Amino acid sequence: MNHKPKISVIIPTYNEETHIKETLIAVKKQICNISYEVIVADGQSSDRTVSIAKDYAKVYISPENSKSFQLNFVIPKTCGTLLVFLDADTLIDPYFLQNVYRIFEKDKNLFACSARVKYYDGKAILFKLGSRRFTITRYFFLNLNMHIWYFFKTLLGYPELIGCNIIVRREIFFKTGGFKQLPPELIGMDKVFSDSLIYLSRKMKTGRIKTLNFVSVMTSGRSLSTRRSIGRIIQYYSKKDIYHNLAKDVNWKE
Repeated sequence: MNHKPKISVIIPTYNEETHIKETLIAVKKQICNISYEVIVADGQSSDRTVSIAKDYAKVYISPENSKSFQLNFVIPKTCGTLLVFLDADTLIDPYFLQNVYRIFEKDKNLFACSARVKYYDGKAILFKLGSRRFTITRYFFLNLNMHIWYFFKTLLGYPELIGCNIIVRREIFFKTGGFKQLPPELIGMDKVFSDSLIYLSRKMKTGRIKTLNFVSVMTSGRSLSTRRSIGRIIQYYSKKDIYHNLAKDVNWKE
């Protein structure tokens, strides 16, 4: 591996001792000829998260417990030209980093993307069809509907990145102004970041944002709930001025 990694994998944590080891092992087991580093941005956990993470990654303790703050805090400490943000309960397959790096190398106009998300509860059926690997979980229909939803959002010109896995070029991340700090009562950091990328792309008159059709991650279904999903939609439309103003605040100048 080169001294200066080309990919930075960054994982925010707060009391994630149950999930973080499995996630970090999946990252460390990458079959990849591209150099990469693994960074954990911890929000002052009170459990064993930090001690577990130190066995697999470089760990930084954030002064504030906030996902957006934690991520923005560690970005200047990283080296990768490609930034890969993963949640602490998100698993990637052994070829994930190799595949996404090649996608960005092939498509120079790609600003950022997310892989397809498959929710799971620790159990999954794995099988291969030709050169493709497939995973089926008990959330099959939800996963399928989510894929269709994000596919059509991208197709219609309003792509939205998925919070549990976001991949973005380093220079583009800084041009957007990074992850915006929402008021404490609001959620949707990934939505604001997606909108920032759209505004930036329109200002620069170049660039694409999309979800990947044939690259996926698995993430825990622990936080799934109809109430939370509906609440997020209501928040976004009732407070849309706040979301839109944050998203439009990009650093890029002509």
